[in-house]
Amino acid sequence: MANYRLIGCMTGTSCDGLDLAYIITNGSDQLTVGPSTTIPFASNYRNTLRKRVTLGTARHFMDDELAKDIANYHAHHIKEFIRHNQLEVDAVGFHGQTVWHDPTNKLTVQLGDCQLLANQLNINVIGKMRLNDVANGGQGAPLAPIYHQIITAKLPKPLVILNIGGITNLTLITENDLIAGDIGPGNALIDDWMAQHTGIAQDTNGECATRGIVIPTILNKWLEDPFFTQSLPKSLDRLYFHKNLDDCQKLSVEDGAATLTQFTIQSIVTSLQNLPIPPQRIVVCGGGCHNPVIMNGLCQNFEEVLKVSDLGFSEDAIEAQLIAYLAARFFENLPSSFPSTTGVNEPTIAGQLFLAK
Repeated sequence: MANYRLIGCMTGTSCDGLDLAYIITNGSDQLTVGPSTTIPFASNYRNTLRKRVTLGTARHFMDDELAKDIANYHAHHIKEFIRHNQLEVDAVGFHGQTVWHDPTNKLTVQLGDCQLLANQLNINVIGKMRLNDVANGGQGAPLAPIYHQIITAKLPKPLVILNIGGITNLTLITENDLIAGDIGPGNALIDDWMAQHTGIAQDTNGECATRGIVIPTILNKWLEDPFFTQSLPKSLDRLYFHKNLDDCQKLSVEDGAATLTQFTIQSIVTSLQNLPIPPQRIVVCGGGCHNPVIMNGLCQNFEEVLKVSDLGFSEDAIEAQLIAYLAARFFENLPSSFPSTTGVNEPTIAGQLFLAK
């Protein structure tokens, strides 16, 4: 198997910035992690993306102009990343910006012009990472389990990796299997609440939630949603729980933040307690790692909670590294999603190749 020098790109549903990561890998058991960076979005660009992501109607139609803007934005920062770190690159793994996710109707949209990006960089691009899975009956998410498996290869099993981004997903890793799925909200509801009421789309260090009081009647109502009784694998659109914000409108900013944050915590707790095999440890990555209220809530409910930084990896680079890793698997004709991780009909290769012209 060949080793590939790859850059992975990720912009998540939190719309907070662009993550870039460089790895060298054969797409299987060899992995060397290189530099990574996060470029925070300027407020005007972030607002443009957030409006597109939270648009309530006709979200499945492609926005060609924004797709080109996203590709150009990526190209500019990838060129700077390559120059600054003096990198040799064989290909770029490109995720794009998810704006619509409806696997029931075999539809998922990640905005970004893959061909334009390849042309701008003069580097081949592997993009449209989720389409093959959805076309073959899968949920299209999460795609991270195969990468979670390699970065925890030396740890005793079973274990769970939690990725707390805009949405929370988990990977249960046993000695012989991967089980995965989206399990509930992550940061998205908290971010949207804070953006509505403070103009700042995050609760930095959980400070607002810390000053608030959780409202049990509202929280318990949310936890009765039928999504939580569905078996894994399953996936969520970012807006699935967005209606919950309506229940908070009579609350103070602090109480709303506290209740929404506790919703994220309790949805994780409930999902982990319902796993077929109880994990020995939990490893957390994603933006939720930086919220001490969420992390403290997990530590109060589980005996051993680690961050991926405890394993020597950057919490903020994992998903960009994943996209690069999936690109290597594409070149090696290796599947990246499986019936037990996305519900796909058979193991499926992620991505499509866009040759630089």
